[in-house]
Amino acid sequence: DEGEREFNRLAISMAIDKLPELRRKIVLLRYFRDYSQNETAAALGLTQVKVSREEKKILAFLRGELSEE
Repeated sequence: DEGEREFNRLAISMAIDKLPELRRKIVLLRYFRDYSQNETAAALGLTQVKVSREEKKILAFLRGELSEE
């Protein structure tokens, strides 16, 4: 229902706010602007491999944060 969706959005937003700046930028580009890993890497001056590794760490962190709720 709508209340649950709003709660989930808030929980995700709060978890993302805990990420270091670089990881927040990766989330923004990858999941809110639909950039590919290559596009994200180019925009941030990283390699695609670095973006991929950071993305795995981000997802693990977010899973942990959200499972605590």
